[in-house]
Amino acid sequence: MSRILLALGCLALLVAGVARAQEPVIPNFWDPRSRIERPNADTIGPIRFLATNDFPPFSYRDRRGALIGFDIDLIRAVCDVLKTACAVQTRPFETLEKALRDKEGDAVIAGLAPDPEADEPLLATRPYLKVPARFVTLKETAFDPGAPAGEFVGTVCGSAHQAYLDRYFPDLNVACFQNMQAALNSLQEKRLKAVFGDALRLSFWLHGESSEACCHFAGGPYLSDRYFGDGLKIVVRPDEAELKNALDYALREVYRKGTYAELYLRYFPVSLF
Repeated sequence: MSRILLALGCLALLVAGVARAQEPVIPNFWDPRSRIERPNADTIGPIRFLATNDFPPFSYRDRRGALIGFDIDLIRAVCDVLKTACAVQTRPFETLEKALRDKEGDAVIAGLAPDPEADEPLLATRPYLKVPARFVTLKETAFDPGAPAGEFVGTVCGSAHQAYLDRYFPDLNVACFQNMQAALNSLQEKRLKAVFGDALRLSFWLHGESSEACCHFAGGPYLSDRYFGDGLKIVVRPDEAELKNALDYALREVYRKGTYAELYLRYFPVSLF
């Protein structure tokens, strides 16, 4: 699934409005035993964040043109912890790394994954969110991915999710589709037992109008850095280790204070986990 299609799909469902799931699970990506020193506020200074404006629910424009989203509110929370002024500039995704290296901003928060093979690899904070894979199935049917009974599971052809099923669920009968919507349509038509894919898109589909409240998550969540990436992080220049460490500290504090949970519930109406 392309980044643009994911953004458009999520935006359409956000505009339509979605119901909050009961008793959601709030993920925690911070080790309570880790020690991160509090940064010196005097050495941090104002932070200029670079983001996109077309990646809901993380950063996008509302009907009035205001920039909103999970990442945008997370920036405010981080800067409140660091007691520093922050600004957000939006640019097309493909221009963000160059803008950062050219010092047009200090940090990128847009799902940018640094290339470890680059001559001067960018630095990244610890992940503030990982998107797992999940199965969705019809509410009236029972599905156990660990004990298949000849059922067919749909996923997107050639995707990381298909590769994951082939590796870890070799006994499942996998039917691949050209896109996720085709697989979900087949599930609603009861031609599949389940569909496996990106939990972010699936969570919004579950509570969107097109699902007609047919389905729910079953099994998982499944996390894999190899197949699904190592999560969303804030990225800074190679020579900004002090800023990177300060952002790590702030992200952990945002979680410890409960602000992260508030933002997660606001932007993810059904927990990915």
